[in-house]
Amino acid sequence: MGVTLFGHNADAYQNVQKMFQTVDRCCIVHATGTGKSFIGFTLCADHPAENILWLSPSDYIVRTQMACWKESGEEDLPNIRFVTYPLLMMMNPQEIRDLQPQYIIMDEFHRCGATVWGEGVQRLLAAFPKAKVLGLSATHIRYLDNQRDMAEELFDGNIASELSLGEAIARGILECPEYVLSAFSWQKDMERYQRRVDGAKNSVVREQADQYLQALRRALDKADGLRDIFDRHMPNRKGRYIVFCASPLSGVFRRSGSQPGIPRFHG
Repeated sequence: MGVTLFGHNADAYQNVQKMFQTVDRCCIVHATGTGKSFIGFTLCADHPAENILWLSPSDYIVRTQMACWKESGEEDLPNIRFVTYPLLMMMNPQEIRDLQPQYIIMDEFHRCGATVWGEGVQRLLAAFPKAKVLGLSATHIRYLDNQRDMAEELFDGNIASELSLGEAIARGILECPEYVLSAFSWQKDMERYQRRVDGAKNSVVREQADQYLQALRRALDKADGLRDIFDRHMPNRKGRYIVFCASPLSGVFRRSGSQPGIPRFHG
């Protein structure tokens, strides 16, 4: 089995090997799309006689990762047992003991900060304190959870390699994405703002706000419509695009699929 990692991942894997000589836990924090799973699969391929437990948020993620691995020309890895975090939290003590892993790979380990998922992970780690544990994630900080640092909590701060999205783009590892920000449904918002302006008690404030509002209305009147936006930024109707929109506007994208020349999206 000839595993060939890209340079940034090869360096990260080498750091993992060095860390495992002195510690039992370390993690890799690399941006999404840089091939973190290949580092984990390489570890599995290099230890074919070891039982490896691969933890993941969902079966779909695992299937996608394995498909990429096989598309690169690699073979199956029979020494891996895949278990999702939801399944792990439902296992009883005997089921956990039966896993018997020498290595544990925790994909998207920042998710382990969740209360219930975290309890399952802690029971597993307590059952196998001598197992080598490798964490993979695009971020080790749980920003909406009091800025918890999961690399510190789970791996004692042992980060073998860190590669941010900005650095990955700067180094040519990832392509620079094109962001398009458009407002295509603004009439109701303008009506709401007009009512607020009309209701202002101070005449000076009301007059100044109305001037700003009319200037905004003229600018929006000249803005491109939905079809123009798609024609300009989505010339390939079979291309792949990610569309973010507020919940009340998601129906616009679903309905747009029935209009000729406008691709279908689900917001």
